[in-house]
Amino acid sequence: MFVIAVLIGIMLPSLSVVRETTRRVVCSSNIRQIGLGISMFADDHDGILPQTTFINQRLGRIPAETTRLRIGTESSFSSRVNTAGGGHAEWDGLGLLYKQEYLETPGIYYCPSHAGKNRFQEQQPIWTKMDGSITGNFQFRGEGPDGSRKLFLIQPRSAAIVTDSIRSDKDLNHAQGMNVLRADLAVFWFNGLDDQLMSLLRQSTPANTDRVWEELDDFVASGGN
Repeated sequence: MFVIAVLIGIMLPSLSVVRETTRRVVCSSNIRQIGLGISMFADDHDGILPQTTFINQRLGRIPAETTRLRIGTESSFSSRVNTAGGGHAEWDGLGLLYKQEYLETPGIYYCPSHAGKNRFQEQQPIWTKMDGSITGNFQFRGEGPDGSRKLFLIQPRSAAIVTDSIRSDKDLNHAQGMNVLRADLAVFWFNGLDDQLMSLLRQSTPANTDRVWEELDDFVASGGN
């Protein structure tokens, strides 16, 4: 029995690593499918990215909230999308890919490693309802670092446009890094979760969120070092 217990103790960490590696691959696949959905959306909308109210200069930018897929009438943000008095739930950002039937599988918008709020198991029942806020696990930039909202005109082409959630330090999908989608639709693994970046995530201000996006851009520009 003692030998068996020792062997189990040795194997458990390895099994944990294997499970996380598998989840990371699924996460990467999901973000890659989101990239294809964005590309199809842009093809049908004169190159324009899905629009999100949270990078609207007129309403006030809140880029940390672009993980939201649908803004329900109960949300404190409902007035941002119901300025005309419609008073109904509105799909936003990456959620428009679902509404317009580019990506119709709710699970695509979630990472299996996500341990914070808004896990798929919690959000899944809301997808079947006509109202209610829905939040995913992927962050949408909504524009390029040059301000362009046309996918095929974003410069540089290596700029990050979707990433694992950077809404806060508690909303990270993975402990060791992030899957990131570039404007050229390539997916890469960012392993630069250092103390400086974590400090930015702990204080979720528009300026800090923008700086995290810049860190992702710089990581690619430096060759991933």
